[in-house]
Amino acid sequence: MIKNTLFFIVMILALSCQNSENIEPMQDCEFSFEITAPNGFEINLLETIEYNGNLIEIQSVDGMTGYILGSNNVGGCADIFKTIDGGNTWDNMELIPREVPRSMFFLNDSIGFITLYGSNGNLLKTTDGGENWGELFYNDLTGVMYHIQKDKYNNIYSITTDTDFSPLLLKSSDKAKTWQVISDSPDFGFDLVTFSFKVDEENIYISGKNEEILITDLEGNLEKKIQTGISSIRDFGITNSENIIVTGSSKTIKSSDGGKNWINIYDRSARLIDFKNSNEILMILI
Repeated sequence: MIKNTLFFIVMILALSCQNSENIEPMQDCEFSFEITAPNGFEINLLETIEYNGNLIEIQSVDGMTGYILGSNNVGGCADIFKTIDGGNTWDNMELIPREVPRSMFFLNDSIGFITLYGSNGNLLKTTDGGENWGELFYNDLTGVMYHIQKDKYNNIYSITTDTDFSPLLLKSSDKAKTWQVISDSPDFGFDLVTFSFKVDEENIYISGKNEEILITDLEGNLEKKIQTGISSIRDFGITNSENIIVTGSSKTIKSSDGGKNWINIYDRSARLIDFKNSNEILMILI
């Protein structure tokens, strides 16, 4: 008997057409190709958004409310799209100020953050669900902040780094007013393309060097390492200590035994948005 599993996908149609004084608009620039589901999953296409830019991040807050962060092709500035009906429709939030984004995270349906390119861990923060944003920066931090996450206590975590310094794992207990460095491990596997980490009930999972995932406690103390066989980890999701999915530059793998064994479920690039349980994944197929 075949077990039917469900695969949700939100697909962004990036348009490279530009219209400026120096660039001739491209003709017939819309493109598409046949999407195939990862092994064992079916595709349920929620919505296609026509957007002159690149998708950076998607987050579902409560199953109905969700956000998409994009980087516009004209100037590279951030755009935020919001859904309140589970992804069936999306509204452009007309983000101001116009800044170049790195990543996005919403603590709940009201409080959210966009990390920015800058020298002092620059952030945009909203407290009204994306209607208005204010800019934050920190004199005691150096570099760009990446991929904010939260724990069950609503503490938030991030990584900050630049090309001259090793990555730092940060923790904030006051919704990004201040940050504390909790780890500066030389084994963090940062590169300029992507950097991934996830926080679950009691642990932080961080992409490391040598195809590894580093597992720390919520204070940044290393507990163990998991081998993945993927040299450049883009994203990973954890439903519990046993069920893990990892996406790399050319494949997606899944483990049901805490990383002891892996199976290949997709042979192309992808971005992992959410791994809710062993049978339900939210991904972007590239």
